[in-house]
Amino acid sequence: MKKETVYDKKKKYGKKIMSIILAASMTISLAACGGKDNADSKQPAQQESMNTEINTDTSAGAEADTQQPASKYTITGENDNKELTMARQPEASYWFPAQLLAWNPDEDEDLIFNVSTVPLAERADLALLEPVNATQNKDTKVMSISIMNGSTSGNAPHGLNKAEANTFTYWQYVDTLVYWGGSSGEGLIVAPSPDVVDAGHKNGVKVIGTVFMPQAAHGGKIEWLDDLLQKREDGSYPVVDKLIEVAEIYGFDGWFINQETEGEALTKDHADRMQEFLAYFKQQAPDLELIYYDSMTVDGEMDWQNALTEKNAPYIKDAEGNAVADSMFLNFWWTTDTLAPEELLKTSAELAEEKQIDPYDLYAGVDVQSNGYDTPIKWNLFEKPDGGTYTSLGLYCPSWTYFSTDMIQEFWKRENKLWVNAKGDPSAEIAPESDTDWRGVSTYVVERTALTSLPFVTNFSTGNGYGFYKNGELISMLDWNNRSISDMLPTYRYIINDGEGNKLSADLDVGDAYYGGTSLILRGSVK
Repeated sequence: MKKETVYDKKKKYGKKIMSIILAASMTISLAACGGKDNADSKQPAQQESMNTEINTDTSAGAEADTQQPASKYTITGENDNKELTMARQPEASYWFPAQLLAWNPDEDEDLIFNVSTVPLAERADLALLEPVNATQNKDTKVMSISIMNGSTSGNAPHGLNKAEANTFTYWQYVDTLVYWGGSSGEGLIVAPSPDVVDAGHKNGVKVIGTVFMPQAAHGGKIEWLDDLLQKREDGSYPVVDKLIEVAEIYGFDGWFINQETEGEALTKDHADRMQEFLAYFKQQAPDLELIYYDSMTVDGEMDWQNALTEKNAPYIKDAEGNAVADSMFLNFWWTTDTLAPEELLKTSAELAEEKQIDPYDLYAGVDVQSNGYDTPIKWNLFEKPDGGTYTSLGLYCPSWTYFSTDMIQEFWKRENKLWVNAKGDPSAEIAPESDTDWRGVSTYVVERTALTSLPFVTNFSTGNGYGFYKNGELISMLDWNNRSISDMLPTYRYIINDGEGNKLSADLDVGDAYYGGTSLILRGSVK
């Protein structure tokens, strides 16, 4: 991907409604259910080279509700004053391949802070869940490749005294979250920070790290790829052993392999060793997730296929039918005018079935980093004419909802439109004007839930705030973020069955809370 523009943030919250605040700990039953970050800006991670065509129109975005009264909650000093920011913090981990080989957990002073202690929650059986609209289906999966922290380095494992953080809350639409990071200047192998793992696991979502081999134009070196793919005489791969060790000790769920280092020095031997590298990984750790990006072909060429083809299929299953990687993220160009006539997702599904590969282990890449839900996508190429989709869906940088906004309320609005739909209701009928209009992820997938037993308690905390509340009392005026203590949020945002004469709407609210920094706000009339 291309390097993202740095957004200079004003660091303030916008407008909000002060109305009926549901600020109590509630037991509810839901139906189903780069460089270092600039201290004064939200700066996306320096992963520069996923192959993408960028639309430079940045006019996307929901407008703030100008009829809302001004908020009494504004950003406080610690978010802007470096001297007030807690110093000597442990740091989330990242390495170059040679550094990873030298890593010894017994000598890692930050290790205890980087371990996720939240087990992966079991989700409700999809067979028991019912679609809430006519186009949802249970086969399509969703992978989110997301910038959860604004740089590769300098990330505290459990947040800081700053309210600003990508506190993602639409876990019900995600099966796997790739913690996106890596840069030629900081490190290429990036373990997810444990607060992200904790939040994902709480919602039954696998969270995996990134192995990033950048293009030469972005600082990539063939020496790094050789370090990654070095092989012992017995056929084992030492970096694989370390990748497995890190994932198992840290408590996350696997790795995304993004190999885009190209040039004359790239050979078929690199491709052969990469296939062996992946196969060895799965032999040693069959329970860990391993995802390969459609980039280097089996001939050792950097040639994005934008589909499953004979040139990349062996990275999922070899000629003898043995499993290699678990799944593949397909490059983005299947939706361009040039390639659209080839119906690449349809042919991918056909080839997958021929090779006994589950077509839903293929993720059609959709790049929303620049324009979010204003990105034109030819959804008719993704959808089957008789219902369902040809493959699963892979969203690249849906973290646009956070990095493109100045106000927390706008962040929430954009998340709602991207993941649900323009009406903010997955059960609502959406009639797009054209095949390229964004319809929301809820159009295609049934909402997942990790709510499988009662009692169930949530405080509707997003894992950040401009003050910390306990039992309804403000106990700290410090800004804060810690995604490890975020709560499960409502699965259906927001389906409200009004009684006769009622007219209610719901949203998240920042300000007064029962526990944490946010709560659920209901507004409207009740008869």
